[in-house]
Amino acid sequence: MESTRIYKILQGLSASQQNRFLKFIKSPYHNVNARIEQLAVYLIENTRNKDPLIPKEDIWSKVELKVAYSDLKFRKLCNELLERFEKYLIIENLETNKILQSNLLLDSIRKNKHELLAEKHIAKSSKNITRVMDQSSDYYLQKYFYEKTIQNLKTNYEKKVDLKKGKARSYIQLTENLDAFYTIEKLRIAIDQRTWQKMYKSEEEIDLGIPIDDIDQFKFSKHASVKIYKLMYELYQVEDTTDKYYSLKKMAISNIDNFPKDEQREIFDVLVSYCIKLVNKSDMEFHKETLIIYDWAIEKEINLNKGKLSPTSFRNYVVIGLRVGEFDKVENFIKQNLDLLDEDRKENALNFNLARVAFYRKEFNTVIDYLSQVNYDEIWYNLNSKMLLLASYYELKEEDALDSALDAFVSFCRRDKLLDQQKKASYYNFAKALKKLISQKKLTKLRSDVANTKVIFNKSWLLEKIDELLPKK
Repeated sequence: MESTRIYKILQGLSASQQNRFLKFIKSPYHNVNARIEQLAVYLIENTRNKDPLIPKEDIWSKVELKVAYSDLKFRKLCNELLERFEKYLIIENLETNKILQSNLLLDSIRKNKHELLAEKHIAKSSKNITRVMDQSSDYYLQKYFYEKTIQNLKTNYEKKVDLKKGKARSYIQLTENLDAFYTIEKLRIAIDQRTWQKMYKSEEEIDLGIPIDDIDQFKFSKHASVKIYKLMYELYQVEDTTDKYYSLKKMAISNIDNFPKDEQREIFDVLVSYCIKLVNKSDMEFHKETLIIYDWAIEKEINLNKGKLSPTSFRNYVVIGLRVGEFDKVENFIKQNLDLLDEDRKENALNFNLARVAFYRKEFNTVIDYLSQVNYDEIWYNLNSKMLLLASYYELKEEDALDSALDAFVSFCRRDKLLDQQKKASYYNFAKALKKLISQKKLTKLRSDVANTKVIFNKSWLLEKIDELLPKK
């Protein structure tokens, strides 16, 4: 039973979501099968109480008193409950989309010829569209359906009169909204394709159907969403695009609340990806710019998933902030945003990242204190904590501790079979270079070797330490 889809789904719902689903399943309009309702009640109570599940036969006896248990019938009952849940999701989604509701109502009025309702709900639908602060592609699609339904509600005589009086505005809006939807969606697809193309070096091309330079000539280009997606696309297309980045950032900050969450995330991803690209080129301006984008996204809850920040985003912020010397800012970020991480990740994130801050402040004994509180069960923290520990021992001139830790780490790298080969090479090359650095022999060659090694952990720190030992020119 634990492996069934419906049990896993109900188990993953919040208490409020479970309550809403129970109200739905108890409604005679949506469900007249008492067994389905009883199964839903039992499973939800079980997930809330975290009780062990009883055998399927016993569950069946709780919901069916007349018919003997059979595995086929039980599976059918579970599937029927799953179907009710899927219908519940449709209705829940519809409740949040006022324009879609208006369009469905108007379409139903048209199909069923409820003329008495038509005039009232045309005016109401128009107000709903005006009130919605939305600039997504779906918004323009729903506006298109609205204008199309209005046209279909009119008689041929009314259409002829409108044309004679020059009242053909709804036809213009019809095409403008469809063009805006088409353009935004084509740009979104192209942006997504460019992202995957860069990751996997694909040569596939997407034809927008509209030359990018021609988009501004269309009337629908006045819509902020079209301009935003055009700028996002151009950030992938043109090399010197810093001015377009700042234009996109300005428009995104002004208009982000008008987009649904998934599209907000798309805009953020393009902005932060551009920043990271320039961070990797050692552009110090964009180190600080990346922090600004992360701060904005966290404040607006754009890059949070169910209220949580990913460990990767948390670490990126810390690393980039430390590189530009924003030690206090980074320390405040760690402490103020720790609750945005999953509970089981908090302790390691706190201690490891505060150790990083201490390292940049050259408080190496404090680094060791923090690292002693890191749980090494997770491989990422294990390896990176050991790297930080080795560097701290070197800075403190703890030669015995460094030699012992270095030998143990090299041995660990050789033994571990699960570690990604490129990462293993990066850690191993760091350890090998550190051993040579300790000996202080052939430093000029060592510097050249480190500088020319593509895969090596903490290259900048190694080069800094070698330069401190080389004779000053």
